[in-house]
Amino acid sequence: MDKINEKKANLEKTKYNLLNQVKEIDNMLNELNLIVINNCNHQWTTEREDCMYGETFTYCKLCGIHRGF
Repeated sequence: MDKINEKKANLEKTKYNLLNQVKEIDNMLNELNLIVINNCNHQWTTEREDCMYGETFTYCKLCGIHRGF
């Protein structure tokens, strides 16, 4: 039973370490996205969904950011 509890504790520790790594990676990606967005010479394009009441979407051709209204 001790081996099972030890293995369980090790797996939980590994899980939380990996979750922390994912959070760090998400933060780094957000920072890089902000750098790209702030340094882009945006070329805005508007498209409409191909249906009767299709929504319109505006995005930059260069960096891919969506413009919200």
